[in-house]
Amino acid sequence: MDGFDFQTFGLTHNIYLLISFGLWVGLPWSGKNIIPKKYHKNVAFALIITSIAQDFLYDMYQVSINDFNLGDDLPLHICGLSLFLSSYALWKKDQLAFELSYFWGMTGAFQAILTPDPTRFSYGDLDVFSHFLSHGLVVLNVSWLIWVEGMRCQKGSLIKTLIISTIAMGLIGVINLLIGNGANYWFLSQKPAGDSPFIQGDWPYYILGVYIAGIIMMSLLYLPMKIVVAKNEKEGL
Repeated sequence: MDGFDFQTFGLTHNIYLLISFGLWVGLPWSGKNIIPKKYHKNVAFALIITSIAQDFLYDMYQVSINDFNLGDDLPLHICGLSLFLSSYALWKKDQLAFELSYFWGMTGAFQAILTPDPTRFSYGDLDVFSHFLSHGLVVLNVSWLIWVEGMRCQKGSLIKTLIISTIAMGLIGVINLLIGNGANYWFLSQKPAGDSPFIQGDWPYYILGVYIAGIIMMSLLYLPMKIVVAKNEKEGL
């Protein structure tokens, strides 16, 4: 498949969306209702191995064909960081890793699946599959942590995530400058070519739009968690 032939909400995209939604709902539901609790660690371990292995194998493929780019292929995009953070949260049940992967992953990865950038599918079918697998795993990992492991965002998690995100943007911007050669982690140097309605205008104005959209989306994500926090406080938990 030519990467430029990929159509947002076309047949291929819709098939991947159906599979993704099926896994996001099906596996956590099975973990909650069918899979015995004694096997939950095994499922979490399988998710961790799959998350890390697919990223490593994809990088090794790029190295093997001499197409690994330090400015784009390190796991420094927000979705790449979310993949490893969610994996760490599955392993250690770490609260900060869970909260960051929840806010970053459920906004960044979910949006990347709904409105992928077809210009990044330079390897055709392999790239399409890798894109949906890596981003889908972020959402799947977080869904498992919420519905099966019972993890929730704590009070102040939204503000904490926004502060960390702002600091991270500055650090990633410095990394882009140090690497040079078109390094574009977090799309701070050049906007992506997807169909996202949140990406408007030229550099650097689109960054402000994305930042504001991120605050809004994270705030919406925090609402159901805020209800849980308020309920726990009321019950003295």
